[in-house]
Amino acid sequence: MEIQNKTFYDTSALLADCPLKLSSLISTVVLEELENIKTSYTKDDRIKYKARALVRRLMSEDANLWELPDISYKKVKRYIKIHSLENNNDSYIIAEAILYARKHKQKVQFITADACQYLIAQSYPKYLIVQYYSDTSKIENLWTGYKDLYLNDEELATLYDNPDTNTLGLEVNEYAIIHNNGNVVDWIKWDGEKNEIIKYSRQKSDYFGEVQPLNDQQKLFFDLLQNRKIPVKLARGQFGSGKTFLALVHAMNYINKYHKFDKIVYVRNNVEVAGSQRLGALPGEQEEKLMPWLMPLADILGDEEALRQAIENKEIEPIHLGYIRGRSFINSIIFVDEAENLTTDNVKLIIARAGKGSEVWFLGDESQTDSDIFRKNSGIASLVNSLKGNPMFGTIELQISERIAVAQLAAKIHGES
Repeated sequence: MEIQNKTFYDTSALLADCPLKLSSLISTVVLEELENIKTSYTKDDRIKYKARALVRRLMSEDANLWELPDISYKKVKRYIKIHSLENNNDSYIIAEAILYARKHKQKVQFITADACQYLIAQSYPKYLIVQYYSDTSKIENLWTGYKDLYLNDEELATLYDNPDTNTLGLEVNEYAIIHNNGNVVDWIKWDGEKNEIIKYSRQKSDYFGEVQPLNDQQKLFFDLLQNRKIPVKLARGQFGSGKTFLALVHAMNYINKYHKFDKIVYVRNNVEVAGSQRLGALPGEQEEKLMPWLMPLADILGDEEALRQAIENKEIEPIHLGYIRGRSFINSIIFVDEAENLTTDNVKLIIARAGKGSEVWFLGDESQTDSDIFRKNSGIASLVNSLKGNPMFGTIELQISERIAVAQLAAKIHGES
């Protein structure tokens, strides 16, 4: 009897907790990759635990859920060679799925959580029905970087009497907004060794004058921006929450006033706004081509002339994401705006550019993602879920828009149901 509705799983889909369907197909290469991950020195403990759990399940009583494709190693290797595919595991898995579909004269549903694998597999619509598996909880329930905690007088006394004990159960570099008797009474951060009462200094902007926090989350953000022990920082939040404005004011002061860094390396994935029309090729050198995407900086610095002056003074170096590979930035703030339009690989590439004395600041708003690929493979989600609790990482979700009432109306507009 001809087998119907076979589903072929890539390793990434299994590690993303994609549920197994009855009579699934799993390549021997996938099993080998899971075995290698179990003992890898380069994978984090969370992924290694997942790999061990998957192997145990696949070898247990649930083994009737899946089977090996009946395609020989020699045939798969020949297909890869004839069709000039890269000689790697990803190609082997795709080729095996294609050959299985050809042999059984049935399309195979190919499921992956790897963006590159997804794009390659889509090139074979004759044989593969490709599905990108995305664990939506990764994006919807991201760690905010802080907790609102409501303590009574006794609990508050216990907190202050035991500064070296994590009485609040916080992650490393997680903040707590402490409420008592209906009021906010303190702002605390657990640094891995002790509870710190946060402290920050107000900032000055040449254009806006004195800049200070306008709400509780911004107070936490000021502390995060001013903490040199945390080199990778992320601020998430809706438009008007102050993430880019506050970060740029701090960054310019770090360069011109405090002389802590040499320059800002401004990185933005120059993705056109979803639904807008393409402008086509833009004239000029890299700086001129990037200028339309740099104008949010001009708004904060005062005007376009102030922006051009900062670039000319080498205080700001704008760089296209596509040109960043191979660079190493020393004593710089790698300032990553619109980070919602980054994949996991983009985020890894950017962090790897940080040289001695440098920090990486990510700023983004998932609600303004401009392409489906960034929703399915969210760099922000991977950053938060992978580095949560790491002493070199901190994040704050800014949940309050401080823009005027007219601008805030944008958040109330919904599409048709």
